[in-house]
Amino acid sequence: MTLPKPDESQGVLRPSGAALLLEMARRLVDDYGERAIVAWALATFLVLWTAFHTISLWPVALRDDAAEAAVWAQHFAFGYKHPPLTAWLFSAWFAVFPRTNWAMHLNAVLLSAIALAVAWRLNRDYLDKDKALFGLAALILVPLYTFKTAELNASTAMLPLWPAALLFYLRARRGLGFWDSVLAGACASAAMLAKYWAVYLLAGMAMAAVIGVGTRRFWRSPAPYLMVAGAALVIAPHLYWYVTQAGGNNHDFDFAGQYIQQQVMTTDSFGASVAKSANYLLGLIAYAAGPLLLLAALRPSRAALADIVRPADADRQQALILFAVPMLLPAFVNLVLPYRLTPDWTLPSWALLPIVLYGSRKIAVDAYAAAGAGLLALAVSVVFLLAAPFIAYVHLKEGLNHNRPSSDEIALTARRLTGKPVELYWGSPDIVGDLPFYVRGATPLNTPLNDDPFLPENQARIAARGLLIACLDSDAACRKTQAELGGGPDTKAAAVTISRTFLGVAGPPIGVHIAALPAQR
Repeated sequence: MTLPKPDESQGVLRPSGAALLLEMARRLVDDYGERAIVAWALATFLVLWTAFHTISLWPVALRDDAAEAAVWAQHFAFGYKHPPLTAWLFSAWFAVFPRTNWAMHLNAVLLSAIALAVAWRLNRDYLDKDKALFGLAALILVPLYTFKTAELNASTAMLPLWPAALLFYLRARRGLGFWDSVLAGACASAAMLAKYWAVYLLAGMAMAAVIGVGTRRFWRSPAPYLMVAGAALVIAPHLYWYVTQAGGNNHDFDFAGQYIQQQVMTTDSFGASVAKSANYLLGLIAYAAGPLLLLAALRPSRAALADIVRPADADRQQALILFAVPMLLPAFVNLVLPYRLTPDWTLPSWALLPIVLYGSRKIAVDAYAAAGAGLLALAVSVVFLLAAPFIAYVHLKEGLNHNRPSSDEIALTARRLTGKPVELYWGSPDIVGDLPFYVRGATPLNTPLNDDPFLPENQARIAARGLLIACLDSDAACRKTQAELGGGPDTKAAAVTISRTFLGVAGPPIGVHIAALPAQR
């Protein structure tokens, strides 16, 4: 990470193009205000990665997370299948923006950019300017902030809140400030309102609170109790919902309980759980490959590496606990309570990595290193953007993607067929899974835990609201059910062929049968 020496042959300086570019970046780091550099870097990040997701995913629809959030957002509540924050963010965002794919991608990348801004501020409390900028570039090289952040979901909703909780906790741990303490607890509970995975954030904060220098001083101050008060204030409405709905006939509550039991928990053997935990840990190492390569480029000494593993100062000890516990604890919990475990769920947990890797005083980072890391992060982003059309072409030729239902075309076809928006729908998941995102007010007749349209309660809903049924030609079971449900004289039906295009190239044709049953009362 040093500036290449210019060619001094025959007394003439001939710096290479790379050296000139690095020198320009170094001057920018030295001459411009730090906040301006971060603002421009994150604005560029926002533009490049929103463009990448919009172009690369052009031939496919959104993930079914979008449909879930759209259904939840149809009625305000303090809890759904997941905690409520995703639905609240969805409602607020799409009250301003149109329900389009690019707007969903912009939302997710904006959340990632805000998270990176908070992470930079967090790291700046402990690192000098050059190290903090170096660390920001390192975080951009973690794919979870970029390639994996395409749409709003329960994980991306946590992105800014997790580092904010760490920022205020560490400030409260040092300074025992009133608002830092309250905001630490409030942000941690707000992360819980996005996804229960944030329980590992709380575990890390609890562990850090009882370990390290200054623990007695901390517990003798009001700070920990103010944290608890701030956390309780934010989480109280959700807990009230949970307690009051537990004894009632509430669909959201019942579905949340069944979802956790049937879709999250598993019956893996101990050997399978060990393998899953090992794969999870290997995934963490893979996601940290970019920051680790930057560390290697700094050529740390053995003493510096030892100081990373066992920090000498109290602040970095706290940072290591707050980083390591939420990262490692899920692998150990899985050995006792097997569940779906993926390193992707660590999406919001990486903010402290620059302090952990580069915070040692035995590691030197200068303006050249910061500039080089920034150029590397920019180069990776540009390469991904240049590759976006080719990725889109691959998606186009793949045809249907079960994780990204092609519901936008179905919505348009149904509107032409019936002359009105869809209210209640059922059909092949590959083509109806995202209808609620593209059609306001559309709700599924079934859920993943209840897929029988002939149940009495579902028949009553069909009679009251009508039903749109869309089946792939290749889905024989769906076509059979469609024929049984839609045989009445008032049913409107159509056979259509859907084919997506990208830059003039057409994807494989998709045959679909659509039937619209009118309401009976």
